[in-house]
Amino acid sequence: MKHITFRRLVPGLLAVVGGLALASCEKEIDTYYDEIGPQYPTFLANALGTATKYAPGEVVQFELQFAQQTAPIREIRILQKVEPGRDSTVVQTIPYKAAFSKRKQADTLVVNYTVPAGQNKANVRVDAVVVSDNSQTKTRSFAFRLAEATPTIKVNSTTNVTAPAGATPVPGDVVRYNILLNQGGINTATALTTTGTLYSNLDSLVTYVKVGTAAERRALKAVRLPAGTAAQTGAQTSTNVDVTVPAASSGQEVTYRFEVKSRYQNTVPPAAPTIRTATATAATFTPGTTTALAAARTATLTFTGTGGGDLAAFDLTTFTTVAAADAATSKDISISSTATNAVQLKALNTTKFVATTAAVYTAATLNSIRQVYQSAAAASQLTTLDNVAVGNVFVARLRGLDQYVVFTVTGINRTSATDVAVTLAVKML
Repeated sequence: MKHITFRRLVPGLLAVVGGLALASCEKEIDTYYDEIGPQYPTFLANALGTATKYAPGEVVQFELQFAQQTAPIREIRILQKVEPGRDSTVVQTIPYKAAFSKRKQADTLVVNYTVPAGQNKANVRVDAVVVSDNSQTKTRSFAFRLAEATPTIKVNSTTNVTAPAGATPVPGDVVRYNILLNQGGINTATALTTTGTLYSNLDSLVTYVKVGTAAERRALKAVRLPAGTAAQTGAQTSTNVDVTVPAASSGQEVTYRFEVKSRYQNTVPPAAPTIRTATATAATFTPGTTTALAAARTATLTFTGTGGGDLAAFDLTTFTTVAAADAATSKDISISSTATNAVQLKALNTTKFVATTAAVYTAATLNSIRQVYQSAAAASQLTTLDNVAVGNVFVARLRGLDQYVVFTVTGINRTSATDVAVTLAVKML
């Protein structure tokens, strides 16, 4: 579109022009103003900064696409206004150099703009101004808020998820650290006075471990923050980190360290950004030794008739059979069905079972079978075992207590359509 600038005629000329105007048609153009200026330059599509926040010192790269009209382009000026200031200042003046893009059908200019220092959450407006030789200008703008680039981190709590509270960790135990990131942080702000600290987006969390005098090493691979597919954020967040106490660490000091990272683009793209980090070190602990189980003992359950009889249930705390008439609270395992040539085992109290492997049975300690049970999903902690077979291995937690056994099915002997004997090899304290 053509933009026209007019100037007012000298006063002495008004009388003459006024007389002519009386005789002119109302549809004629007034001649009180004369065109003196040419057209403005034109902005086309522009790839301006689209992020809502940047950290001071970061380099923001954006592209301008523009075209001259009746006068050549002289220069491009980059201005900024930083809240709470009211005035814009020129931060770059770039002389025009022809850079016509056939694909974009426009002159193009890539600008590398460095984010200024300022208060956290301050609004920064950036103006890109194209100036023609005739001093006509055209402006395009974008705005963002200043964010803190360096994240924060602290260890909130520590829990041994495979042992009772207060128990000394041993190799193989799973220890859960709850990590708090960017305490008091927010992801967006609408004003300088918005509560909280505006942080750059968190990138990843890395876990390290040091055992005894050995060098520190990475314990877990870097985890993207936040975990899963959620959008990255700089807001306060917490995450659980589960680590397994290293093998052969009994009697040695074990220390875990956590490092959170955020990206900081302080170099001109496409150069890779640098990384801002913060670390937190958990309290050092010394793992104890595992508790051995006694040698395997044989338990036999015998189901007879239609009701099972007095030998179909077993008390694993006293290692004795339980009569049919006795209380169900002592029946940790029983043959509950032999129908359709399949044997079903069932706890008639609060005992639960988790299926595991022959390797676990062979190397079983109290600590290792507790770890297997506690690490299993709740849906895998069963009261009923269907269609058991020779070679099956199960860890049992007895009556909801810190009392565990591991057993393998060593024999299934069916003597009639209903009668069956099941033998178990049981390891326990």
